[in-house]
Order: sequence, then C-alpha cells, then structure tokens
Amino acid sequence: MKLSKEAKKLAEDLGLSEVDAYIMELKAKLYSKSSSLIKASKLTHQQIAKLIGTSRARINRIANRGENNVSIELLLKLIAVLEGKSAINVAA
Repeated sequence: MKLSKEAKKLAEDLGLSEVDAYIMELKAKLYSKSSSLIKASKLTHQQIAKLIGTSRARINRIANRGENNVSIELLLKLIAVLEGKSAINVAA
C-alpha cells in the first residue's frame, strides 16, 4: 500500500476522518514553523529547552525534524516563546 504525503490524502488512505486530516496538517505546519524558528534563533538549544521545559536533545530533534512524538501544545509553546507572542490568532 502506497501512502500519500499530503495530510488530507494520507488521512483518507488510512481511513481517518476530515478532522484527523486537519489535525495532521496543523501539526505538520506547527512542526515546520518550530523547526525554522529554532534554527533562526540566536538562543542555544539548551536555552530554548529550559524556557519551554523540555530537553536539549528534544529541541535538537525538532530542529532537525527527527522527533515524531511532539504534542501540539509543546509546538505552540515553542513558537510562542521564540516569537515572543501568541503562537496563533483565532478569528471568530
């Protein structure tokens, strides 16, 4: 079985719901943004880890896209800390 790389199609291939596809896509975007922010930051991986309450090794894995088990909450916290503001804006 060949699986798609696009979140919506992958969810469909796996028999998941549209909501699951949306969550997968959101997490992928947050992960990508987190990785970019870590790499662009002037802080060390150790400093970032201390700020968000995780390990330096985990920050290194996120930066290099080698961590699969990252919560959306951790990614949002990472983005908020590195951007110095709210990670997302929700429009009503």
